[in-house]
Amino acid sequence: MTQPPYARIAGELRRRIQSGELGPGDRVPSTRAITQRWGVAMATATKALTTLRQEGLVRAVPGVGTVVADTAPTTRSAASPAKDPAVRTRIVHAAIALADAEG
Repeated sequence: MTQPPYARIAGELRRRIQSGELGPGDRVPSTRAITQRWGVAMATATKALTTLRQEGLVRAVPGVGTVVADTAPTTRSAASPAKDPAVRTRIVHAAIALADAEG
């Protein structure tokens, strides 16, 4: 049986959080970004984020958006973040997104 769209989207974001691609404090896509990327309605995007919020994987931060919760389970090691290529990649992507957003 095929999963509903909100469950597929929540599953993809859950996988990214659990793999460490999105770490604690990282912003997850907004409902608007989800509607554009997955071609779904705003209600579907909201339900996907609500599902993750109910699971304790993300939290809403006023003025910032939805971010990965501090206690979200990941498979990253406790090694130095500066030596972790995934951390460096996230930092670079965040810096590029910030630069693009601010012009």
